[in-house]
Amino acid sequence: ERVKHWLSKGAQPTDRVARFLAAQGLVKWSHANSPKKSQPKAKAQERAKERAEKAAAGADASAAE
Repeated sequence: ERVKHWLSKGAQPTDRVARFLAAQGLVKWSHANSPKKSQPKAKAQERAKERAEKAAAGADASAAE
């Protein structure tokens, strides 16, 4: 009863709680999607780009020999 009351007032359950409530049939739960969470940060992307450039330059130098 109290869950329905708070949900009617606009309360937003956390993802985990929403799963439990969905199992009881109180709310409709949909899987949250956060694709940016798995991407590396900007600094890590810069480092990876620099490594790739150095590797390409190293491969070109050894191919020229």
